[in-house]
Amino acid sequence: MKKLIDSQQYRRALEFFDRQLSICNNMTFNLALKACSKLNDYQYGIRIHQQLSVKALNDKFIQTSLIHFYMQCHDIDQAQKIFSSVKNKTVHMYGAMFKGYISNNMPEKVIELFETISVEVDEVLIIILFNACAKLCNSQAIKLGRDTLNRLPISFLRNPTLVNSAIDMSMKFGDVNQAENLFEKIQKKTLVTYGAMMQGYVKNNLFESALHLFEKNTLKSDEVLYGIAFKACASLSNEEAIQLGKKTFHEMPKVYLNHTILVTSAIHMFMKFGEIEIAEYLFSQIKQHSSYTYGVMINGYKINHEPQKCLSLFERMKKENITIDESISLSLIGACSQIGIRSICQNIVHQIPLSQSNIYLNTALIDMWGKSGDINQAKQIFQSISQPGLVTYTSMMNAYARNGMGYEAIDLYNKIHENIRDRVSHICVLNACSHSGLIDQAQMIFNKIDKTSVEIVTAMIDCLSRMGMFDQAENLVEDYEKSNLPNLIMYTAMLSAARNYRLVALSEKLYNRMRLLFPDENSHLISASILLSNIYSSLGYNQEVKEIRIERIKQFGKNITVGVAWTEVNGQLVRFQAHDRSHPQSDEIYAELVRLSNELKEHGHEYDSSWITRPLKNEETIESVLCGHSEKLAIAFNFIQYPRPSFIQITKNLRVCGDCHRATKLIAKIRQCEIIVRDANRIHHFYTSGQCSCQDHF
Repeated sequence: MKKLIDSQQYRRALEFFDRQLSICNNMTFNLALKACSKLNDYQYGIRIHQQLSVKALNDKFIQTSLIHFYMQCHDIDQAQKIFSSVKNKTVHMYGAMFKGYISNNMPEKVIELFETISVEVDEVLIIILFNACAKLCNSQAIKLGRDTLNRLPISFLRNPTLVNSAIDMSMKFGDVNQAENLFEKIQKKTLVTYGAMMQGYVKNNLFESALHLFEKNTLKSDEVLYGIAFKACASLSNEEAIQLGKKTFHEMPKVYLNHTILVTSAIHMFMKFGEIEIAEYLFSQIKQHSSYTYGVMINGYKINHEPQKCLSLFERMKKENITIDESISLSLIGACSQIGIRSICQNIVHQIPLSQSNIYLNTALIDMWGKSGDINQAKQIFQSISQPGLVTYTSMMNAYARNGMGYEAIDLYNKIHENIRDRVSHICVLNACSHSGLIDQAQMIFNKIDKTSVEIVTAMIDCLSRMGMFDQAENLVEDYEKSNLPNLIMYTAMLSAARNYRLVALSEKLYNRMRLLFPDENSHLISASILLSNIYSSLGYNQEVKEIRIERIKQFGKNITVGVAWTEVNGQLVRFQAHDRSHPQSDEIYAELVRLSNELKEHGHEYDSSWITRPLKNEETIESVLCGHSEKLAIAFNFIQYPRPSFIQITKNLRVCGDCHRATKLIAKIRQCEIIVRDANRIHHFYTSGQCSCQDHF
């Protein structure tokens, strides 16, 4: 029987036991119980238990095997009953109980039993105790774990498995120095030891330390260490981590490419690096995909703002009948939030599992509906939550803010108790005031905030600037800079508002100060240069426009972000770039643009050349350039459908320009079609009355 069990032939061992039952003794009964435990054969184990003699039932080894068997088969009550009936308990019985509690995810029971233990503990019990304390990490577990570790005999610390468990426990307690001290004391470090330390560093967000230890390791790394290194590189995603992550992956033995979990970690890392093609290649090499591999890929597309690819992968999952878990549902909801189109959101929501008790899903749904302009859906979910937390409140406030519902956001903010309002809730309500032009309310709220942060001050500066109160905004910046370093976003907010008010002197002052204070912030300086160019153009300062454009190209190159818009027609998500002619119906789209343009001009619309930031080409006109903006193409595409729509929804990657904003208000009125455009900053509801929800505070 022992040979059969050692070779994992448990069923054959039991068959042999049955044939020789008449001559079996305590040892064979013990082996049979072990085989039942391995097979989780509850009925067979009960039958053996019933066949045991009184003498056998008093045997310490049999009692321990019975405890182990019942714990393995999840009959906790029976295991505890046997354990309680034994007067003189052994350390092995405690070990069986400890292991059973851990395997049944009851670490608190380990701690309870340890505190009443009546035998001298051995190294095995300490290892399991540390495991239980690490799993719980509550005040009782932390105190017991620390006290036990401090009282350990020096001889115990020669056990590498025990020290590894102590390192793991200390790291989970946040006792990084304690873990490092234990690590340094180990003379012969193993891969498990390095893994425990690296994982601990990652757990404590010390990613650089994890990577330093990985590079310091002289042993041959295994899949566990590679996986931790990839996770640390992904979490950092700075230039140094990107280089190390790529180098480590390419130098890793190719045999590890057969380890799906490790390859999936690499996929996550490359997605965080923005290396989508490498991630896609690795994903294609996985022979059998699971919910986990799909989840990592979908989340990777989401973080790289590729929502269409998220939805395509979702369709593939459905065809392969792969389970959609809550993490994938969250990623899909996030992808829908990026697309921001109601019909797409509705379609996905109907196809994924949603738990009404999952606060993360509900909060994500509020965010999604808010970003798709369906404030009623967001409000309905919010009101269905019996005890919304602060994150849920701020998500709903953000939904109101994006949709120009400042008063509703303020009302919700006032319902949050003063003692639990935090930085994010303050920012949310100030943004809501800013987008709705509620300057008096914003000042009242700002003045009551005890502890302001850079983000809170920036939100107030944005609000003041949007309302043309630049003296107050500048004073706020000066006050902030008396005790803090200058902040780029504050200047960008003021410059953006100054552009709307066509204040040349102030704009030049802000732009020059930004160049002086933030010389390395290329992307922001490009945006600032374009804003200043807009102002020059709006006032007819053509020479200045030319000069600043030449300067921009000389300093930054022709580094511009192309305008992109998405819309949904007949269940299909369609993408347009500015001046796009790649669509099969391109001729019809541009013919519709001509019709729309004529209607606009008939109703008094004049195209505003100040929103053009480059020289016109020979064949171009002001009208053709502005009509080629991505959202206008999306609007025209919707109008060539039959029947003609009464509702259009568009999502845009950039902020809507002033000409498109005025034109869309007029199109909504002329064509009697409600149009929703979500730009990079907010959501615009263009009503059939010719008004926009932003009240022109964009």
